[in-house]
Amino acid sequence: MIPLKTTSYKRLVDKKIALTTDGWTSLATEAYVTVTAHFINEEWELKDVLLKTIEAPKSHTAENVAKYIGNILDEYKVDRESVLSITTDNAANYVNAVERHLQAVNVPCMAHTINLAVRKGLAVRAIESPVNRLKATALHFNKSTTDSYQLESKQKLLGVKPAKLINDCATRWNSTYDMVCRAAEQQAPVAAVIMEKKLGHLELSTSEWTLLEQVRAVLKPFKTATEALSTDRFPTASAVLPLKYVLLSHLKPSIGDSAALNDMKTKISTDLEKRYNPNKDAFMLLNTSSYLDPRFHRLIHLDRDQQQEVRERVKSELMVIAEDCGGYEEDGEVAAMAKGTQEKTALGAMGDLFGNVYQGAESTDASGRPTVDIGNVLQQEMLIYESETPLPTDSDPLSWWKASGSKYSHIAQLARRYLSIPGSSVRAERVFSTAGIIVNKKRSALDPENVDRLVFLANNL
Repeated sequence: MIPLKTTSYKRLVDKKIALTTDGWTSLATEAYVTVTAHFINEEWELKDVLLKTIEAPKSHTAENVAKYIGNILDEYKVDRESVLSITTDNAANYVNAVERHLQAVNVPCMAHTINLAVRKGLAVRAIESPVNRLKATALHFNKSTTDSYQLESKQKLLGVKPAKLINDCATRWNSTYDMVCRAAEQQAPVAAVIMEKKLGHLELSTSEWTLLEQVRAVLKPFKTATEALSTDRFPTASAVLPLKYVLLSHLKPSIGDSAALNDMKTKISTDLEKRYNPNKDAFMLLNTSSYLDPRFHRLIHLDRDQQQEVRERVKSELMVIAEDCGGYEEDGEVAAMAKGTQEKTALGAMGDLFGNVYQGAESTDASGRPTVDIGNVLQQEMLIYESETPLPTDSDPLSWWKASGSKYSHIAQLARRYLSIPGSSVRAERVFSTAGIIVNKKRSALDPENVDRLVFLANNL
């Protein structure tokens, strides 16, 4: 293990970590699997470490993918119990590798989920037709040197900022939205060239342009959501289910919607609705993460029974933390929390006056020291936390925890774990963006071990 990998290993010791994983094929048609680890350090900074990019020569069945991931974890001596979750795209082999073979919680990448749902909506025939014509237009101008120069000339003549048309790509997030936006900006000069060159097969009618403007409005929140989930600096898993809730609200029918637009909204919402099944472990894990995020801790995206279920899970995990910290005796942090909780009540002074006269003898441990009911302490800590005014959704929850964590000593420990979980697999995908630069045409014959070393150094320095 090279020195930098030794350093990475030390950073993971005794930590609860979340993972992302993905697969990639190089120019030399060599297949790879990569795994990244995510955690929050003592300064409340979200950190990630690329563990390894391993060659995967065998067929990518769920069983083989699980073995590749398991080998990487074994190399770093990562205990399976310390893995909170593994975020993947929606590929069945990766989902099954995580859930069936590694027996871990799989978090489906929300960015991929959004893209899949949007693609279902764009398949509505009345929308698919003008979208395909925009794709053909972008392809034409990007291939035809003559018409490309002609477009540039018209842009200058009409005072439109010169820009190339964007083409749609089914696997590239938000590309349809970007294509429609660019086409709308360049509508006048493009139409001028189409008319002059008699390219009638590329022309869109006024009604089609009106429909595409409506499509753009529907897609805009999905672009915003995808961008919000594509960061590796701030928590994202905690935002997954609140975002789903908001996006579904956005898809409700509006007065004046055309039949095609209503059909598009219905198809997207139907696909999105079935994602993140409440019967799967990821549903509770993501909601726990939302509870521990001061932006979403009131869980308004859930019904009351679901909210209570999340609170009960949180409390049970807090009990484990308190027991591990030896928190039953009324000293240290627990005593301070109990005292602080008492001081917050309006009857605190009355309690001080009467003591336990009307409560019977005080409970003590074997040495005669008073003990405290840790369950009540944790319940009070949760109630006070839940009464906090939610942070604006554009605020950094980690900064809030850094400033306020001492008030909620037990919940903060849980938040440090759950807020490290990625809501998208974008970090693993960025690894392969780097790999694609390293394993280029000139270096397509690189040995897989050297690929791993170079990709590791590029991502961890």
